[in-house]
Amino acid sequence: MIKFIIYPFIKVVMIPKSQHWKQFFIDTRFIDSFKHTIFSSLLSTASAIVIGFIYAYTMNYTDIPGKKFFRTVALLPMMAPSVISGLAFIMLFGRRGVITYSILHLKSDLYGWVGLWIVQTIAFFPLAYMTMSGVLKSISPNLELAAQNLGARGFTLFRTVTLKLAMPGILSAFLLVAINSFADFGNPMLVGGNYRVLATEAYAQVTGAWNMEMAAVLSIILVVPTLVVFLIQKYYLDGKSYVTVTGKPVSGLKRNTVSKTAKWILFGLCCIVAFIILMIFASIICFAFTQVFGVNNTLTLNNFTEGVVKSNAIKNSWFISVATAFITTLLGLVVAFLVSRKKFPGRGVLDFVALLPVSLPGTFIGLALILAFNDGPIAITGTATIIIIGMCMRQLPVGYRNAIAGFKQIDKSIEEASTNLGANSVVTFKKIVLKKLGLTTIYVTHDQQEALSMSDKIVVINKGVIHQYGTAREIYFRPKTKFVADFIGTTNFIEGKVKKIDGSEIVVQYNDKEIYVISEEEVEIGDNIAISIRPESINLSNKEEDGYDFSIEGNIKHSMFLGEKVRYIVLDKFDKEWIVDSFDSGREILDGSVMLNISKGKAHLIYEKDTIRE
Repeated sequence: MIKFIIYPFIKVVMIPKSQHWKQFFIDTRFIDSFKHTIFSSLLSTASAIVIGFIYAYTMNYTDIPGKKFFRTVALLPMMAPSVISGLAFIMLFGRRGVITYSILHLKSDLYGWVGLWIVQTIAFFPLAYMTMSGVLKSISPNLELAAQNLGARGFTLFRTVTLKLAMPGILSAFLLVAINSFADFGNPMLVGGNYRVLATEAYAQVTGAWNMEMAAVLSIILVVPTLVVFLIQKYYLDGKSYVTVTGKPVSGLKRNTVSKTAKWILFGLCCIVAFIILMIFASIICFAFTQVFGVNNTLTLNNFTEGVVKSNAIKNSWFISVATAFITTLLGLVVAFLVSRKKFPGRGVLDFVALLPVSLPGTFIGLALILAFNDGPIAITGTATIIIIGMCMRQLPVGYRNAIAGFKQIDKSIEEASTNLGANSVVTFKKIVLKKLGLTTIYVTHDQQEALSMSDKIVVINKGVIHQYGTAREIYFRPKTKFVADFIGTTNFIEGKVKKIDGSEIVVQYNDKEIYVISEEEVEIGDNIAISIRPESINLSNKEEDGYDFSIEGNIKHSMFLGEKVRYIVLDKFDKEWIVDSFDSGREILDGSVMLNISKGKAHLIYEKDTIRE
């Protein structure tokens, strides 16, 4: 942990100079980002904890019908990237959302802190539910029965016994959800709009301004709220006993359940939560199987063909996920056991180090790993190993905090009895502790932008054949095949014939239009070629403008606000569909007839001799 967490962290901390720290405190943009981060994260955490506790309490303290269904639905968001909530939110409730615009004909704008609050609550609710459900389930019924015999009833019983015994799970869930909210990048980028937070601002400093020093400052600042939350949790838990799992038999005792009225109220609340989660995944499925859901509802499998059959992304993701899950589970349990059961100098530091990575944005971790392992005895930049290490760093706190919450409820006398009977620490841990602890839940995410930012060299392989080897920029901007262009990012393809060749400048005929391409490919006049044009390389305007080498009339079919950009689906006069990204998302949303403008050098020629030449 020192090598792969502390060392990279120190490397990043050493980058900023005094002027960069000074800039943070005098620039209102950075100060506002910090305030926004605190406000939105605490708001999302509070709502996720409340909803998660109600859901967990209902699953463990009522006999409502369909418990298995509700438990399964609650786990669905953990099986997908957290940005799924943001994407579904835009699809359903955005400016051109299916529900708000197409069905209700409303011109709503939920982008900003309101949308971010809703999306993060949905995204991180399962973390709160899983953590607190495990604690509530392990509370012994005899404690509540004893309180009942002493006269405690209803809310008094809940407040004085159940809530207090559940406090380790509540505080662990609060810490876990808060840290994830502080470091969340995808959802603020999608639905935050101009509501900037530290994670997105740090990313902008790296990718936009290439100011790694300022990005490091912003990422380090994220540690501050994490440290505060950690200390608050430590203050409330230290010195207090919450032991409920003692190993003593409680057979024949049934958990006290709530009244019938409360039962059906809780059932209704769980139905609402389950409906929202199912609606999110249903919308994603509808978009996956249609051309453009809500605009062109024609069923298609092209999205799966391009994303699964023609791509190694699924296979790579499974490999990295399995490796990450195995390493994180084992390491999380071991560290949790050491922190909760052993006494040694630096135990508190180990606890904080295990929690630290999840408070850091992915760009920060990627930068730290590159700086630490780009050369020297452990040069792993550009390999799957560095991605797995990065993912393990991010996911370690999830399994670790769940294990800690469980360890706090297991009476040490159980382990002492095992030791007295001759079992060593390893046998006790394996045979006794793990069985009492139960399963540790881990969620694993992946992101193509993070992979590109961490990679020094990329090899693109399809069905055992290497299509291209190069840097991330070469792969993205100068793909050698259509497969590579479509595999990395999003692109537009147009087919044409070579009309004129003047050195490296090639004129391609596209219907009645000519487009200029700069390429070193050896082509001949009359060759059929493909041209790749990235969505961000196209400029949209209401009328024809000077300064562009290629312009074509089009009509906007659909637009989608994605936070930092607006994505347009445009149909040109030849019925060719274009994808266009406008990163000036603050400008007025275009509609109707437009001109697609492309400058020289923005189009990339792809010439696959074996498949294109006639």
